[in-house]
Amino acid sequence: MTDDIVVGVDGSEGSRTALAWGFAEAERQGCGLRAVVGIGSGGEGQARREAADGLAEQAAHMLHQTVTATAPATARTAVAEEVVDRPGAEALLTVGYGARMIVVGARGRGLLHRLRVGSVSTSVAVHSPTPVVIARGDTRGPAPGREPRPVVVGVDGSPNSLAALGWAAAEADQRGVALIAVHAWLVALPLPFAASPGEITQDLEDQAQASLDETLARVRPALPAGLDVQRRVVPSSPTQALLTAGREADLIVVGARGHGGFTELLLGSVSHQCMIHSPVPVAIIRRD
Repeated sequence: MTDDIVVGVDGSEGSRTALAWGFAEAERQGCGLRAVVGIGSGGEGQARREAADGLAEQAAHMLHQTVTATAPATARTAVAEEVVDRPGAEALLTVGYGARMIVVGARGRGLLHRLRVGSVSTSVAVHSPTPVVIARGDTRGPAPGREPRPVVVGVDGSPNSLAALGWAAAEADQRGVALIAVHAWLVALPLPFAASPGEITQDLEDQAQASLDETLARVRPALPAGLDVQRRVVPSSPTQALLTAGREADLIVVGARGHGGFTELLLGSVSHQCMIHSPVPVAIIRRD
């Protein structure tokens, strides 16, 4: 068990992006950072041990070079470099169990061809009970003159989306930015037997707004005091609603699976689509 941030590293551009995001987040939260590379290989006996020793040496060299090159000049974060004799996803799930979060790159193969971060990030997001962040885009922080942007979270009232809401609220408070709570709804028109489709659509929108308000009211006592929470009810698919809102944000947060307005919100659909298409980092949260 650790309260550090765990980052998967393989020397690829994607993992360097993840490491840069991890450094920035660790500095913001005042916690440690564990840079991890998994080198699990098949086989048995002396030959396997010799191969593993050679690969471990290469991995340790790559890891140290990557950490040294990525660490901000003013970083105060304590960094542990770990080479784990397990495949990439398994290494991160093992080291990251009980961590503050696990951070992975969106894609890449890097110097160690066994560690394909695209598949690793998906495997970790599917199986980890720990929050997982898929780092994308420019993770070095706001450009000079640009203020930090909001955190966006998908809300549907399901247990995992409530966990995502709580996590996103704490993150927004830590960053000193607004939280944008998005509830998506979509109805196919024309509606059968509807005398006035416009009125039916308005009723559905009102119900969606009431659902979002009710969810926020349930968790409001647990939210950071003074947090600016902005409500958005969007007549769109969940994926499109989140990606659109994410254009003005620095982070998108989703639950691992959901129901209701976010019927698609499970890995392989909404969260997976956000992992693929979001220009900003995506955090995937599962109820503890």
